[in-house]
Amino acid sequence: MFPGLAVAETLLSRNHEVRLLVSERVLDRAALAELIPCSDRSALQVGTVSAIGLNGSRQLMRFCYRLAKATRDCAAVCRTFQPDVVLGMGGFTAAPVVLAARWRRAPTLIHESNAVPGKANRWAGRLADHVMVGLADCAKHFGSKPVTVTGTPLRAALRAGRVPDAHARLGLQRGRLTLLVMGGSQGAHAINESMIGALTWLEDWREQIQFVHLSGARDEPFVRDGYEKNGMTAIVMGFCNEMELAYSVADAVVARSGAATLTEIAAFGLPAILLPYPHAAGDHQMHNARVFERAGAAVVISQDKLSGLHATACEHLAEAVTTLFQRKDRRAQMGNAVRSLAITDADERIASLLEQYAG
Repeated sequence: MFPGLAVAETLLSRNHEVRLLVSERVLDRAALAELIPCSDRSALQVGTVSAIGLNGSRQLMRFCYRLAKATRDCAAVCRTFQPDVVLGMGGFTAAPVVLAARWRRAPTLIHESNAVPGKANRWAGRLADHVMVGLADCAKHFGSKPVTVTGTPLRAALRAGRVPDAHARLGLQRGRLTLLVMGGSQGAHAINESMIGALTWLEDWREQIQFVHLSGARDEPFVRDGYEKNGMTAIVMGFCNEMELAYSVADAVVARSGAATLTEIAAFGLPAILLPYPHAAGDHQMHNARVFERAGAAVVISQDKLSGLHATACEHLAEAVTTLFQRKDRRAQMGNAVRSLAITDADERIASLLEQYAG
């Protein structure tokens, strides 16, 4: 949703009319409401697409019914909105939109952010006129289809770079090393547990380090209590709708390796300790993380080494953090490497391709 919103912002700035279709999930609608200023909501038309995920062969009939209904709903949107071009950003939201657009003979393009495409984009890629990818490693999965490496779009607030007064706005001290810990928009329980457990081995850094930890709403009390009991300075948030502030104060990041997260880390030049989500479709988070590891931009730790509060697991994470903070030269090298992976004008590249196909 976030990369799609970034493209929508750019198209609006180019005086195009945009209709954004997002998941009907409460989380997505709530995040969208937080991210779009009230003054912009009249300009951007927003609709929802019902869930059509396939969870096993036993639910095939249900899946087919939901796909047919979602495609019919999207076709109705196409009849009223009459798009000149349709962009699918991956996931179940995109599949029925691309199918409906093909029926109406509208040009269709898709974008895949990950190093390995998901099921929806593998299927939609066969129908689309053009494929755009965030990472060059992904291009080989689309055969002879026209593919362009565009990068993954960033929202305008993140493209603007570091915020000069971010420390003051978050209530943090300048001069202290700051570690940003996050597990995606909903948090990651395994990361939360491991980070809190690792604090015991970071006690020598108590006066030198501070944390910004995005925990997810469910784990917020547990995480906040963990930092307080260990005497650590930390800002703990269930959700952050101003990620530019969090990235601006960070010297390094502990995070999952979803495509949007990696794009943002690269834009801010932050060395990272990546903990890929092991159950991601096609293990795409591990594939994403390996791209950054090969470039020397990140340290990758598989989750099987971070099994909850097990002492060895927590010590392993603490060791990775300590190594990163002990060596300023190492952080600088990794920062340069991660910046080399950044494509900060992906939204403009995608918008230009859409204009070409729209004629």
